[in-house]
Amino acid sequence: MVRESHTPADRVADQVAGRATFGSYLRGVAPLDDADLAEIDARVRIQRITRGTAFLAAGDRAVDCGTVLDGLTREYFPLEDGREVTRGFAGPGDFVGSLSDLLSGQPARSSVVAELDARIAVIEWRHLRAAGERRPAWAVFLGRVTERLYLAKAAREYELLALDAEARYQRFRTRYAALEPVIALRHVASYVGITPEHLSRLRRRLRIATPGSPARSQPGTRSSARDSPTATSRPAPHRARRSGPASRR
Repeated sequence: MVRESHTPADRVADQVAGRATFGSYLRGVAPLDDADLAEIDARVRIQRITRGTAFLAAGDRAVDCGTVLDGLTREYFPLEDGREVTRGFAGPGDFVGSLSDLLSGQPARSSVVAELDARIAVIEWRHLRAAGERRPAWAVFLGRVTERLYLAKAAREYELLALDAEARYQRFRTRYAALEPVIALRHVASYVGITPEHLSRLRRRLRIATPGSPARSQPGTRSSARDSPTATSRPAPHRARRSGPASRR
């Protein structure tokens, strides 16, 4: 849960703690030393985004990226008929932002919204690119981030094109094991590429408890639903509110 900072001292402490956590995450990706982190420190801001607020709105130019420190975000494609196709989720330690939109410089095709109150370490993508041109360790960092995101994209393409619904759902459960309890089932269905009704049947067959139920997951038989109907989730009743400067990424 994201704790509110009410006083100036609280806000300063929050920024310091957030930067330290962000630095630890960055060092987990590449061998960045103190001088490397100092290169971007003045550009980093710790931003709190309330549930339902957009970090990036489709149609805006993507500018910012960052790392989730607390909370949960969801990236999705909004369709003209009001439906949403969920692309992925980001929890603590995960990259947040749409790399394809950051690289293209065109109006974003994706939206990123906070599904829970979130605290995010944010930096403009251009500052990371500039750091990569000046310092070798940042070039390594950018290369590894790009590689990880590309491999994740390739894995998703394989799942959607080659696996059946049950296998896709099991991969979701493995990939997002820590986040699954707080992700709405309609968004899970959209991510897996099936209707919410199909997901409910699949969960019953696998004996997976619905939220609030004491039942526990049990292994089930493999589904033959490779040709199950693909669907997207309906948006929540509220519309995503933009968070201010960070929503124009």
